[in-house]
Amino acid sequence: MFAKLKKAVLVVFITCLIWVWADLSLDKDFNDQNVTITVSKANPRLWATIEGKSEIQVKVDFRGPARKIGDLVSKIEAGKEKLDIVFDAEKQNMAAGGDYSLPDVRGFIAESDKIRDYGLAVKAVRPDKLQKIKVVELKEKTLPIKCVDETDTEIPAAKITPDIITVLVPEQVTEARVKLVSLAEKKQARGGVIDKKPYVEFVKDEVRYTEGAVKVELPMIGEDMKQYTIRGTLGYIFSDNLAGGYKVEFTKRPEIGSIPIIATEEAKTAYVDKGFEVLLEIQDDDVGKPEITRQVIYNFPIQYVREDKIRLKGEPAEAKFKLVPVGDQNQPPASAK
Repeated sequence: MFAKLKKAVLVVFITCLIWVWADLSLDKDFNDQNVTITVSKANPRLWATIEGKSEIQVKVDFRGPARKIGDLVSKIEAGKEKLDIVFDAEKQNMAAGGDYSLPDVRGFIAESDKIRDYGLAVKAVRPDKLQKIKVVELKEKTLPIKCVDETDTEIPAAKITPDIITVLVPEQVTEARVKLVSLAEKKQARGGVIDKKPYVEFVKDEVRYTEGAVKVELPMIGEDMKQYTIRGTLGYIFSDNLAGGYKVEFTKRPEIGSIPIIATEEAKTAYVDKGFEVLLEIQDDDVGKPEITRQVIYNFPIQYVREDKIRLKGEPAEAKFKLVPVGDQNQPPASAK
C-alpha cells in the first residue's frame, strides 16, 4: 500500500513539474517599455515632485504570460490602456516636507496593483534609483489674482471679481492668475463679463486650478477702431536646417493682396511698417511631402495684439505648396525670422 501511495505522489509531483515547465515555456519577454510614474494629488496639502516634475518616464523590462502580454499590447495599441503608475508620497512614508529618494524603483513598480493585475514580473528598471524626490507641505494663503494673456503678459486695467482667493500653495507663490487665451475671450470680456477659473503656478508647467470661477472684465478701448484694408507682403520662416536649401512652389498662393483688419490708427501704422505683413512658416517635416496646406501668419505687432487693438476681419488666408530643392545653395529663398 505504501509503495502504491508513494508512486502516486511521485506521479502527481512529476505532473505538477510538467505543468509548471509548460506554463513557464509560454512566458514572454516584454522589454524596454516606457512606464510613466505620475505623482498623486490625492492629498491637497502635499505637493511632491520627482526630479522637479509631476511625472517622469522610466524604461522597464517585463516578463509574463504570452497571452496576457498579447492582450496588453493590443489594448495599448488601441489606446485603451497605458503603462502608468501613481506615486503616492504618503504611502512611501514621505508625508513630511523634505528631500527623499526611492532606492528600489524595480520593487516599487513590481508592487504596484496595476502591474500585479497585468501578471507581469519586473526584471529590470532604468534608472533603478530616483534620487531627487521633493515633498512640500502646502500652506493656506490669500493671494491677489492677476489677469494675463496667452503669452503670460499682464492685461492692463482688467477688473476681476473677486480679486483675491484663498488657496493651498507653496510658500514662494505670491499670486494667482486668470488667463484669457484668445481674441474671442478678450472681446467677450471687453463687451461684458467672462467667467474664468484662477490657477496658481507652483513651478513652470505645473499649475493647479481652483474649484470656483471669478468674473473678468476688460475696459472698452478708448481709441476708435476702424476697418482698414492693407496690402500684404509675404515672407517665409525657415528653420536653420532648411534655409538656403529649398524654395516654395505654390499650387495655391495665399490671397494677401487686400488684408481686411480692424485696428486703431496707431496699430494700423505699426503693422504697415512691418517688413512682412504676412508670414508662411516652413517646417522641417515639410520636406518630401507632395503638398502642404497651411494658414499664413499675420505679423501683427505683438503689443497691439495683447491690447486687442488690432485683429483680422474674417478668416486667415490659406496656402498650398511644396518644397523644391534649389540648385544654387548660395541663393536662399526670401525669409523672415
